[in-house]
Amino acid sequence: MSIKYGVNTQTWVGGFAPKDFPLVERAAKIGFDVIEISYGESETVFDAKALKELLDEHGLDVIMCGYIATDRDITSTDPSVRARGMQYFRNAGETAAILGARMFAGPLYAEIFRGRWLPEAERRAEWERSVKALTEAGAICADYGVTIGLEPLNRFETDFLNTAHDAVRFVEAVDHPNVKIHLDTFHMNLEEKSHGDAIREAGEHLVHFHANCNDRGTPGSGHIPWQDVATALKDVGYSGTISIEGFSPYDKGLVNGGKIWRPVAKTQDEVAIEGLKFLKQLLS
Repeated sequence: MSIKYGVNTQTWVGGFAPKDFPLVERAAKIGFDVIEISYGESETVFDAKALKELLDEHGLDVIMCGYIATDRDITSTDPSVRARGMQYFRNAGETAAILGARMFAGPLYAEIFRGRWLPEAERRAEWERSVKALTEAGAICADYGVTIGLEPLNRFETDFLNTAHDAVRFVEAVDHPNVKIHLDTFHMNLEEKSHGDAIREAGEHLVHFHANCNDRGTPGSGHIPWQDVATALKDVGYSGTISIEGFSPYDKGLVNGGKIWRPVAKTQDEVAIEGLKFLKQLLS
């Protein structure tokens, strides 16, 4: 496997703004190949050209991670809300092109943190609106050389895609070469019967991977079946980035959104440093 190792900026901070540019140097010094930046705002809030120069200076590749907020929900029945969602993908594509990012990953299929019972007909209509939107978003991002990696989340964070099986059904419905799957061991720990089987089911659709502990602490410190994960990634010939996304318990937005009520490591640097050592040894 030809793997690159990354770290998400949410390991230390919530959003990503100019004040967070020093994280590029920090990630490089720790030994990562890739930094994942949080792209949560509807418009770019930093100087992308300046960030690109910093990335080049420290020899880091970059991935963008985002989510669908309420005011840009592409499954909404309101056309104006869906239109804002499509503009979000355009802005992300333009920014990614400047940064040299080839991946835009995350739960980019429906409003995040939404869960409710729906009649089957409404659920199906919501699904179809999202499929249509992601088909369009795939074409938009393809123009910028960007692939969308859709991340299933656990049942407490979305009612839309929870498992690898859900994600495979969805991307095959979208049927666009730039719309693929992004898996995360944290969410898989709640929803999958087997990490390895889920990875193998995603198979050729898998383009991005988050290696997180079951409590979002240091990878290797909890009960994720890491050997099963490593074996399955080798089985499918995965050659993308494997990233750590250990949400910081010191950022108000992350605390409330990710329900991180206590520190899960001595420091967030420890999550990154020791996690990287563990993953390199695991996948060597």
